[in-house]
Amino acid sequence: MSDRGSCVARADHDRGVWAMMRLLLLGALALVASSCSQQQARCDFTHTREIAFSDLGADRVTVRSFGASCDKAIGVYEIIDGEGRPVWAWAIPLQRAFGDVFTAEAPEHMQTFLEEWSQPVIARTTAAPEWSALVPGQTTLDELTYADIRARDLPMLCHFSGTARQTCVFWEPVAGGAGHLFDRDVEETME
Repeated sequence: MSDRGSCVARADHDRGVWAMMRLLLLGALALVASSCSQQQARCDFTHTREIAFSDLGADRVTVRSFGASCDKAIGVYEIIDGEGRPVWAWAIPLQRAFGDVFTAEAPEHMQTFLEEWSQPVIARTTAAPEWSALVPGQTTLDELTYADIRARDLPMLCHFSGTARQTCVFWEPVAGGAGHLFDRDVEETME
């Protein structure tokens, strides 16, 4: 008897379903393999260190790099207060700020850079230069606000924002955050 007119499929006839499933499985495996190989070439690194900046306990600095390769990476500098809230963040293409010291072939240099970059200088705002010593553009604050922040002797954190350049921020306890105070040129030393 023939099943030709029957609506019931025979068990030995899958109408190409298994062949199609095998093709889909091979395609999915190829996609996973290609996405894994793309991620190996990226320059995504993070380094975190505890600091004492705010009056809220153990603060931390987290620095990150991310990009298709280390010569094309963006850097992020983030300060998190003792309660886990971000209080300051700064980002820039690293090659633009620090020159072409990063290469696509040497990601270990990026890890070393991030470890060093995460070490800020912690001081007090009274150590900031007087208004008369600033050059135009060194601060975004007006003279009275700048003088008030200096006189209040608030915590100040300075981090590198370029080759031989630091950005200094102050902790404002009333606002519960950090604000930009001034930028300065610094002499870098090799250890």
